[in-house]
Amino acid sequence: MQLFEPADNRELLPIAYFHALARLGAEGLVLIEPAHPFVSLGAFDDAATTVDRGYCQEHGIPVMRRETGGGMVLLGPGQIFYTLVLKRPHALVPSRVDEAYRHLSQAPIAVYRHFGVTARLRPVNDIVTQDGRKIGGQGAGDINGHFCFVGSILVDFDTSLMQRIVHLPDEGLRPALKAALDEGLTSLYAETGLRPPAVAVKSALAAAFAPLVGGLTPQPVPSCLMIKAREVARELSSADVVDGEETHPRPLFKIREGLYLCQRAIAVPGGRIVVSLTIHDRRIEAARLYSARSGEADLDLSALIGQPFDREALALPDISTLGISREHFIAALIAPSR
Repeated sequence: MQLFEPADNRELLPIAYFHALARLGAEGLVLIEPAHPFVSLGAFDDAATTVDRGYCQEHGIPVMRRETGGGMVLLGPGQIFYTLVLKRPHALVPSRVDEAYRHLSQAPIAVYRHFGVTARLRPVNDIVTQDGRKIGGQGAGDINGHFCFVGSILVDFDTSLMQRIVHLPDEGLRPALKAALDEGLTSLYAETGLRPPAVAVKSALAAAFAPLVGGLTPQPVPSCLMIKAREVARELSSADVVDGEETHPRPLFKIREGLYLCQRAIAVPGGRIVVSLTIHDRRIEAARLYSARSGEADLDLSALIGQPFDREALALPDISTLGISREHFIAALIAPSR
């Protein structure tokens, strides 16, 4: 199997290489650290309700849409990408996606252990620490008959920038988002106080992936791959792709597997209210409701804590003072519109 470590890591190229490999009908493992931050939307993310395009444009942060699943992520310096492209079927990699995750996740788990952090796979695709904090996200998808497995080693991660690039229905929700990100995410630096250099992380990744895929042979990046990657980067960041029609708003914002935020602005007579719920393992862990105009609490939602986040099972307190029905309120929480 070919191993590529491209020197050109500008703009969106770090995530374009694996797309380009698959489109060229080639296999390989690409290891690279981005030079600049950018936003990567999942294949079905709705850009309008997911990412704050105004903030990104103002701060020179490109937005693109990858061809693999998962949600919107902030990518950039401090993250060492591993992107593996395999022709289907592959003798050493299971054909079922969940089994492939288990098999291939052995590599990043071994790398974290090498640098002093005990980690494990939390199905389907998160790498978490012993206390359950997410230290690595992964994704997979099929491109041109190739199985693409992607992820990154989080040497460091900027949660402050992450909370700024997320589109929210009300600016008052940002503190809750930042708190959830700080609680649910971590990095090698946060866990150990150390930032191993990219070259050391890449070396550890290559050593960990090699036995899983039948060996790796370092190769220079061929000109055809470079040209195709530049072409793919332009395509995946075009307005037609970023604002694609085959997308849908996500009902919840995922911090990590098992930890989600439900943040909504709901129209009511005389204005709108803002609701923020933290959902941990499908149960409501924290709940707040306030007026979008004043920022003051309109209703105590503490009775929701401990309840399942489920349309049928949710037992609401008396919401008659809000001037909307139970059905309207729950529908706005469970299935937001565009």
